[in-house]
Amino acid sequence: MNRPIRAIIAVITLACLLAAAAPAAAAHRSRDYEAAKKSYRSLLSQKECSRSRWLALVSRFKKIYRKNRDNDQGPSSLFMLGRIYHDMYARFKNPLDLGESVAYYEDIITFYSDSRLADDALFAIGRIYLNDKKDPDSARRRFAQVLSLYPEGDMAPAAAGQLEKLRNGSRSAQPGKSVTVTLEPGKMKVKKSASALAVLHPLRYWSTRNYTRVVIETDRKVNYRAKMLPRMGDKPRRLFVDLLGCRLPEGFEDVVPIDDGLLRRARSGQFDRETVRVVLDALSISDYKIFSLEDPFRVVIDVRGEKGGKRPEDLARVAAANESPDSLSLLRQLGLGVRKIVIDPGHGGRDPGARGPGGLLEKDITLKVARRLAARLTEEIGCQVVLTRDRDVFIPLEERTAIANTTGGDLFISIHVNAAPTKRARGIETYILDLARSKESMQVAARENASTKKQLSDLQSILMDLMQNTKVNESVKLAEYVQESLVGGLSRKYRKVVDLGVKRAPFIVLIGAEMPAILAEISFISNPTEARRLRSKKYLNDIAAQMASGISRYVNDLNLAGVR
Repeated sequence: MNRPIRAIIAVITLACLLAAAAPAAAAHRSRDYEAAKKSYRSLLSQKECSRSRWLALVSRFKKIYRKNRDNDQGPSSLFMLGRIYHDMYARFKNPLDLGESVAYYEDIITFYSDSRLADDALFAIGRIYLNDKKDPDSARRRFAQVLSLYPEGDMAPAAAGQLEKLRNGSRSAQPGKSVTVTLEPGKMKVKKSASALAVLHPLRYWSTRNYTRVVIETDRKVNYRAKMLPRMGDKPRRLFVDLLGCRLPEGFEDVVPIDDGLLRRARSGQFDRETVRVVLDALSISDYKIFSLEDPFRVVIDVRGEKGGKRPEDLARVAAANESPDSLSLLRQLGLGVRKIVIDPGHGGRDPGARGPGGLLEKDITLKVARRLAARLTEEIGCQVVLTRDRDVFIPLEERTAIANTTGGDLFISIHVNAAPTKRARGIETYILDLARSKESMQVAARENASTKKQLSDLQSILMDLMQNTKVNESVKLAEYVQESLVGGLSRKYRKVVDLGVKRAPFIVLIGAEMPAILAEISFISNPTEARRLRSKKYLNDIAAQMASGISRYVNDLNLAGVR
């Protein structure tokens, strides 16, 4: 037999073996699942049965689900887990079991919306709200969703019957009052067309074991709601974010692994025809903050965990031990305070920032100053410096803060150039994150945030909650040192350097920074005299030198305070 014929026979044989193996593997999966269901029926028939035996059955179905999440047994296993936990609640009256039951049913709706069990799961949730949670309004919404999403499903008649009972019950209980029933058979609400729905963009995240920022972006503004489910048994906390009036695009990556010690992964699914649900599976979490930004619209989630590892003092001493004493700065010798500074050159790429005469652009000036400042800080303080951008590239505002947090920055310095409608405006001002105290501060923040005054007003309304982790006092001290150094140092070389002071405003780039953070407006590009200076390499060198001096004074003051 020649070689080509032998090769053909080998290929055919292999194909036959694979074809035979597939049904065998499926049969094996089916046996495991049916055996677990048999154990479930056995537990149901026993009046007295320990909780540990029920939890052992839960573990069996979880194992089956992990092995079969991509076939029909995926949703079937989740459905059995929802049923088991509901039965456990009936026996042991542990409210956590009821929450677990609802969570597993919701997973079917979120990630297996086309499964034959999706309408069963939705109906089961409705029954739980009605009979166990005594919440008829929530039950009504779930039954209405069965009719809305699965009008041809086998649970539609049962859901219609439940809605009718709820309607009649409400009328008899409150005669004369109108009762709102979302949907009835034959009276389906008109749904938005796919083109009228916002589209979810790929999720973005930046992560360490103590901090993660997740950004959920859509192509237009949507309403959203979020809820953190508490830890239930061995199931970790989960954060749900529902985007209303939204859909997933074709080929969307629905699972994004993170595994940073805080979050396991981010999952996205079409919860119903007009709602996308994003789920963050948490491993270890102490707190989270969530807020939205516009142009483009995005929802930003900051997740924080318990701090761990060695203290900064210990890490600094270890680093110092490896260097020559003669080369160590005061900072490194003391082993305290600031080891890494993050410098943020404002704007960049398609965002030029403010424009001055003769094609002068804010984005070019800020990058030049940032590079000069980085070189001086490295030389004078001996710390590591990170630039959020080192070239003419666009970086979203929320990403800049995430860079500062995930790189372990000890200080965050954002550099900008001011502008005003009048050419007479001039001077230097330094900002910290806070509610704006003046109309002028609001105008500066609106320009740097690339937002409207209304959007800024909405941001101010939630800023107090967002600022709980902000180091306000330290930021004020840093801002004062930098402002004083800039004004004092430049005044000795240039005429009419106006001190506009330290101010407060809701700058997006500072929101969520876990270190002292400031935003410096180094001059007015709209003022002819200051615009002319901003073209000078000497002026930019002087600005960088004075900013470095102010930062150095803050660092040395921090070190001295640490040894007093």
